[in-house]
Amino acid sequence: MSAYQELDAFKACHQLTLAVHRLAEKLEERDATLAGHLWAAALCASSRIARGSGFRNRRMFAACVDRTLSALSEISYYLDMGYAMGLIAKDEHQEIESLGGRALFYSMKLVMSLAGGGPNETGPPS
Repeated sequence: MSAYQELDAFKACHQLTLAVHRLAEKLEERDATLAGHLWAAALCASSRIARGSGFRNRRMFAACVDRTLSALSEISYYLDMGYAMGLIAKDEHQEIESLGGRALFYSMKLVMSLAGGGPNETGPPS
């Protein structure tokens, strides 16, 4: 198992990504653009944590996790837009919103732990 796979933030984002994939497959026929944007943001959320964990510099890792936070905000917006347009059912919206909240919590926790280290500190957070 890779080091990033052990991080709670990655686990939460990965679960969110899988749920978004299922939703995006359903949305594809009704609004391919929204489905594509939603899927791209979900992939970005988890992949930035994986990418950041490969850096030996904590600030570089934190910058990648910061991009994860941006992607999570995008997912929230696309989800709300799809719901407002009647493309996403209430239960699907609530499920993904809940997973997104969990991913946001653990990602914030991770970025805060990375920010606590010195600028030249290397390696993953302890």
